[in-house]
Amino acid sequence: MKIDKTSAVPIYFQLKTLIQEGISSGEYPVGMCLPSEREYCEEYGISRMTVRQAISELVNEGLLRRERGKGTYVSQPKIEQGLQMLTSFTEDMKRRNMQPGTRLIHMITCPAKGRVARQLGIEDGDSVYEIKRLRLADDEPMAIETAYVPICYLPNFTEEKVASGSLYEVMRERGIEISHATQTLEASQAKGTEATKLNIKNKASVLLIERTTYASGGQVVEFVKSVYRGDRYKFAIDLRS
Repeated sequence: MKIDKTSAVPIYFQLKTLIQEGISSGEYPVGMCLPSEREYCEEYGISRMTVRQAISELVNEGLLRRERGKGTYVSQPKIEQGLQMLTSFTEDMKRRNMQPGTRLIHMITCPAKGRVARQLGIEDGDSVYEIKRLRLADDEPMAIETAYVPICYLPNFTEEKVASGSLYEVMRERGIEISHATQTLEASQAKGTEATKLNIKNKASVLLIERTTYASGGQVVEFVKSVYRGDRYKFAIDLRS
């Protein structure tokens, strides 16, 4: 790998590109500790500030992660999910040849209130399940999901059923065909126990996703709020003219 100091391309950007190419080619595999700033300085005859800028940008982009007192490591690639297809977390992970996992945080029966009732199209006070789960991929925490489902659609629902994986699969077993959903995404920060459960720092970047799911008959069968790790997840959509 070489850096051309006569090029109009900034030196930090050349180094950044070289590191990116090393990650893509497998020269720097996931989990590898990169050479130190001093080693890059000596190898390429460049300043520490230049090295720091290149690495900082790659950290901000999620390709690298810093561990205080240890070094800089190659991160796991982000999981990319398209927004064109309606699938459950379990189905999505299986499609990627990853092992989905679920840890039930709680499942309670409670009266729907305010916005939850409005999103579900039911009256304030109508009974719903509140199902809060930690979703995992290959045993790594990915998201915290809180789903609200009117009890009338899943009578006699048990914790064993919800802990087994996909709510959509359970609904299909009970004759409820999922038709479509509306979904919103926004940037947020992990708060308190969210950060702990997701194994990230307090106030780390997360994606807040809300989805309202409809059955083929037009009725709303689920309203779900999810908090996804910003360092491990990204969403993509194919736009056409």
